[in-house]
Amino acid sequence: MQGISTAKHQHLVDALLQLEKLLSRDFKQDTDRQQAEELRLELEAMHNSYNKQVNALAELIGDYHELFTKAKMQFLSPKLKELRKQAEQDTRILPLLAQNIRLVYGT
Repeated sequence: MQGISTAKHQHLVDALLQLEKLLSRDFKQDTDRQQAEELRLELEAMHNSYNKQVNALAELIGDYHELFTKAKMQFLSPKLKELRKQAEQDTRILPLLAQNIRLVYGT
């Protein structure tokens, strides 16, 4: 999937606007002018919707990374350190703890 090129979008919108102006001089081609206008307006609406969704996605990604870092660095890491201290006394949890540490720091 590719993003939408704003430059290509704007070039097409400009071309449709120019075509609308040319066709508005010739009343025989009024349906073509109307179609060019409808296409341009629909393209602009879709591009605006696309930009809003891209911005929302960027915000969601930022929020996710913030939560990921919080969960990993502020919660999981301190808890694993606590468990490692306990594991020195209880060797049964040591293999599971070692596996969990590898998982966390592999992310």
